[in-house]
Amino acid sequence: MRPLQRSDYKDGMLDVLRVLTTVGDIGEKAWDERYDWLARRGDEYYILVVCDGQRKVVGTGAVIIERKFIHNLGMVGHIEDIAVAKDQQGKKLGLRIIEALDYIAQKVGCYKVRPAPSSLDPLCGAATLTETVQTILDCSETNEGFYVKCGYKRTGLEMALYYDKK
Repeated sequence: MRPLQRSDYKDGMLDVLRVLTTVGDIGEKAWDERYDWLARRGDEYYILVVCDGQRKVVGTGAVIIERKFIHNLGMVGHIEDIAVAKDQQGKKLGLRIIEALDYIAQKVGCYKVRPAPSSLDPLCGAATLTETVQTILDCSETNEGFYVKCGYKRTGLEMALYYDKK
């Protein structure tokens, strides 16, 4: 497991994300521009990839750090875009990615980590200002079993408002 690299465009990163959701037709120039934008925000975006023996990306996930005014200018980690190639699922790669992202969020000082709402991503939580770091996951019902295996429990309800692109 390692941080995202520019060369991951050619090594299948977008194909892995297509397991999760619609990606679109992203060319290498657009990839490079987004990569550079994210790289300039190195203390906000942490994107990890898992590669096989041939350097092909087979898993990915991200934690985005949100800076707050509440909780004494606290920070919240949002785990997003957990995806594992279909032929690699069942090998605990998703669990390892989530554990690594949780570790990053804790090390940068987040008081909670919130997983994101959909497919294989974690996010949504409530933590108190104690020594305990808590991770709360928000996912689609189809992926609930995966997150139960990762140690999460059903505790709430997610709401979303989607906007049409015009």
